[in-house]
Amino acid sequence: MSIQERKLRERTARRQTILEAAASVFAKHGLESATIEMVAREAEIAVGTIYLYFSSRDDLFLQLTADRIEGLTTRYGAIQTSALEPLTELRTMARAYIEYLNNSRELFVIHQSVGYARIRKRLKRKAEIGHYNRVLSLGHRAFEQWEAAVGRVYEIGLIPRVMDLATTASVMWASLNGAFLLTGQDNTFRELTGLNPESFVERAFEFHLNAAQALAAHHHNGNGNGRRLQAKACATKTRKVQTDSSAAAHA
Repeated sequence: MSIQERKLRERTARRQTILEAAASVFAKHGLESATIEMVAREAEIAVGTIYLYFSSRDDLFLQLTADRIEGLTTRYGAIQTSALEPLTELRTMARAYIEYLNNSRELFVIHQSVGYARIRKRLKRKAEIGHYNRVLSLGHRAFEQWEAAVGRVYEIGLIPRVMDLATTASVMWASLNGAFLLTGQDNTFRELTGLNPESFVERAFEFHLNAAQALAAHHHNGNGNGRRLQAKACATKTRKVQTDSSAAAHA
């Protein structure tokens, strides 16, 4: 290994150490109360070392978020190139997203409480704004991949077309996020419901998916019955016209 390669590996490892320390600090204190000094203590390095990699606390948060979302998009990509059946693919991607949420709870909660708009307003450096835009771009990419998976199920009629595809994908995505938020970070959910919060999100999504399939089947059967009734009505009307014409001819 060359000196340059060794330095690159060391730099990559140091950056990862800082990111892991930041994730721990953000989980304990939130973004607004966290400081670079806290991250340095957690990582057991000098404060100045962090500034060799990240220009501010917000920049550190954005790069941590971008790395996590990029990992999700990579996972989604691998799933979507595995030639799975549409429903299997969607369920597999839902499980991947749940795993992402579990591994990034602190970031997800911060997103809900702080919001990207507030962070964007206080960014001044060009590099920070670039990292902010990267987060948005990766988030958009992740949703496109999710929408494509929902679309495959949508196109074969296993999800009812009562809404457009983007709305349908958003509702199913929201069901995962909502169930995840409901479980919370403490033991309250288990105490109140007696349910295991670790499996609840996947079970909630499965319920939502099964309900969508049942509604799709109902719509399909309803449309079939409607077509049959319409055909029967047309046939009856045709016979009546023929009867009336025959009567007129004999009159």
